[in-house]
Amino acid sequence: MRVATWCIGGINSKLRYLRHWLDERKPDVVALQKTFAATDHFPKEALRQAGYESVVHARDGEFQNGWGVAVLVRETLPKPKILQIGLPGQSDPGARFVTLAVGDLEFSSVYAVYGNPAVNRFEGALKRKIAWMKQLHEHVGKRTNLPRRCVLAGDFNVVSEGPALPKTLNYTSRERDALGDVLRLGLWDLYDLHRRRNPDVGTGFNYGFNTRQPATSRLHRILGTEVVKDQLRDAWVDLEYRKAVKGLPGCAWPQSAPVIVDLSSESI
Repeated sequence: MRVATWCIGGINSKLRYLRHWLDERKPDVVALQKTFAATDHFPKEALRQAGYESVVHARDGEFQNGWGVAVLVRETLPKPKILQIGLPGQSDPGARFVTLAVGDLEFSSVYAVYGNPAVNRFEGALKRKIAWMKQLHEHVGKRTNLPRRCVLAGDFNVVSEGPALPKTLNYTSRERDALGDVLRLGLWDLYDLHRRRNPDVGTGFNYGFNTRQPATSRLHRILGTEVVKDQLRDAWVDLEYRKAVKGLPGCAWPQSAPVIVDLSSESI
């Protein structure tokens, strides 16, 4: 089974690119973030023609339609059942969380708060993010205490590598601690685990916003419970889809690359 996450940065503008990737990589379940599409403008039919059912969470009318998160499920899998739309108790605006059941797999798409220090100043932005992460911790703590298949995939807006930078958002020890609290509920960072098992893999990540570089970042993660961890076969950053793709001339490509995880179990 193949699961993936991709901070797509505008699903309608990247649709040709996304469909090409779906056809080439054939993931089973995909978490998307930053879809930037109102509910009635999400390309459900185009994705259905590509072989995927979509579950969408948008906050129509908010800035960028609440950013937007979605989950795509291969049509050959059991029909997805919506378990949660939006993070319970979330006070911060934005469409940031959706959870589905696909057979015996519970799968969430996550887009954590960044906070925007240009608007909220550094301390205000950090406070917003930590508050949201605490709400995520509260919610996940109620859902991962059983030995079942559960995956949270998305953009967590925390960089764990390198020294902590106390005045740089995404790099502070407080943000790392908040993410660590979520992981300590019984979740494993599957790419990081694969990298530790295979040191020659390297990080695969290079955090930066230069869209001319084949880079993505450790902002994007796939977290799984113990059962999922034991099924881990492979994990990688799909840097081929962080640059121009042959056969798609002039097609805009996303700032971040997909992260892909292969699991050994096919039961779903």
